[in-house]
Amino acid sequence: MNILEQTVEYIKKYGQPIVEEVTQIPEGALNQYRNIKFAFRIQIEILEGPATLVVGLPFDFPSSLPHFYDSQHQFGFMPHLEDDGFICFTRNENLVIDERYPGRVVLNCLEKVISVLESGETESENHDFLEEFEVYWAKVCNFREAHTIINEKSEVVRELDLYLMPKDEITYFICEKKYNPEHYIQNVFHLNSGELIKRRCIYIPLEYGTFITPPKRGQFWSFKDSKDFILKNINPENKEILLKLFGRTPKSNSQYDYFCLGLPIDKEKKALFGITINYPDGMVVNRKVKISLHPFVQCPAKIDLFPFSISRHQKEFLLTRTGGDSGFTKKNAVVVGVGSIGSVVAMGLAKAGFHTITLIDHDLLDIENIYRHELGVDQIFDSSEVENLKPQRKVEALKKEIQRKYPFSQVEAIPQKINKVFAENLIDWNTVDYVIACVGSPNVEMSINRYMHKLISAPPVIYSWVEPFGIGGHVLITLNKEKKGCYQCLFRPLSEEEPIRNLSSFVKPGQSFTKSLGGCGTYFTPYSFLDSEETANKVLRALYQVSRGQIYGNPIFSWKGDSVPFLEQGFQFSSRYEMSEEKLIANSILYHDPNCPVCSKKESLI
Repeated sequence: MNILEQTVEYIKKYGQPIVEEVTQIPEGALNQYRNIKFAFRIQIEILEGPATLVVGLPFDFPSSLPHFYDSQHQFGFMPHLEDDGFICFTRNENLVIDERYPGRVVLNCLEKVISVLESGETESENHDFLEEFEVYWAKVCNFREAHTIINEKSEVVRELDLYLMPKDEITYFICEKKYNPEHYIQNVFHLNSGELIKRRCIYIPLEYGTFITPPKRGQFWSFKDSKDFILKNINPENKEILLKLFGRTPKSNSQYDYFCLGLPIDKEKKALFGITINYPDGMVVNRKVKISLHPFVQCPAKIDLFPFSISRHQKEFLLTRTGGDSGFTKKNAVVVGVGSIGSVVAMGLAKAGFHTITLIDHDLLDIENIYRHELGVDQIFDSSEVENLKPQRKVEALKKEIQRKYPFSQVEAIPQKINKVFAENLIDWNTVDYVIACVGSPNVEMSINRYMHKLISAPPVIYSWVEPFGIGGHVLITLNKEKKGCYQCLFRPLSEEEPIRNLSSFVKPGQSFTKSLGGCGTYFTPYSFLDSEETANKVLRALYQVSRGQIYGNPIFSWKGDSVPFLEQGFQFSSRYEMSEEKLIANSILYHDPNCPVCSKKESLI
């Protein structure tokens, strides 16, 4: 018994309450449906009336869901019902399918299909149309698309700048007039703004509560319907602004005008869609006063409308869309040390949406860095120095890479040692929200610790480092609303007989781990990119938690890696490595030194 016979038999046996009749569709009639191997018709009842649906079984059914079609177009135009009759009834990303019972899968899905069709039939102003408006709109646009950076929260009618892409003139870039698009257009579209044709676009925010059914494919709105809809659904103030804009149409728009409309879905979201108006013979001219009349004032004899879809590029939308935290969009962070950990942290800050990221590191990017670094071999030399190969500073190369990938973040590169930054007051620390130190040099990080604790109002400072051979890594949070517990606290002897050591270390004191591939100047501590990236991700996670108030005080978090490579080299662990993960967390603030010369003074809120 094949999958079709097995499914139909189950439906006939157990589906009587829903399905009245099942009829197989011949193989030769399947090409009108989407990628299916078998299909059959079912007779059902919806809203006390008979209806016929087609059930299609994909080639990998029951691993994937069955298709349902209103092939006879009994239900008209409604949400989730596509042009070919395909019924979109579920988002199946997390749906678990019981492949043992394919007939049951069909019946369970059929219940969802009936619910979609019934709600579409009974709700006159169906909110689902608003939720799916942009999807429907894109289907009528014939590849016309605008990429936008605009402020959707502003409820004021205003002019925007629109740039036509030179290759097709059906692809646009639209931005606020105060926005300088040069860098973004170069990065994203690989064009100079001077190559683009600049025109006016008018943004029109529609009033909350506006409802309109999206157009059907091949049945776009008339100019009169569009004009009446817009003027009816904007407030009086915006209508007045709009009419003034129509009175001063730029010469570049003498045959075209462009509109971007914001249709409220709810109090928080909008559907964005665009309309191009083309009047090839120009505007009607009032001969008495010798002025041209915009089509919204006097419609010319010949006029065409072309819809275009919107692809948003504004940072806040993209962060929300991808589950990011838009709370960082106004935050500033400083990363000290952009090596294997710091480069990943810096890139992560850009992905998180930080407004400004300042990078501090005096070191050059070297070929030996690339397998533990966010940057690759193509960044070793400065591409602007064509005649003379000039090695790049890590901060400058990383700045270029971040701004190439995430141009909404402002990146400042300071190719100096941190002590010089302090001495010359190169940073206004009052404007900084977070500092992340990834230097990997205890003496340097102690100087950072001392300096930051002397500030009257210091931001939280996070330190991170990796243990040799990947046996672990550490993230220390300091100045998190209190001074008690700092980097200096970690470094002290436990008895008078012992030398100073790092109390968080997973390795027994007195061992040397540095290696050399070619004598002096080539020393390094062995660990892999997995170890540095693991630590960098712990830093970013800690930063999120600090920003949300989920971490209190100044704990140290440690992760433990594989012990085998470490032991194979003949090295020994400290007793701290033997602790369980639970005990490490429980002891996360025990490092605090009550006699610390940096943080043990009278505790004060930062």
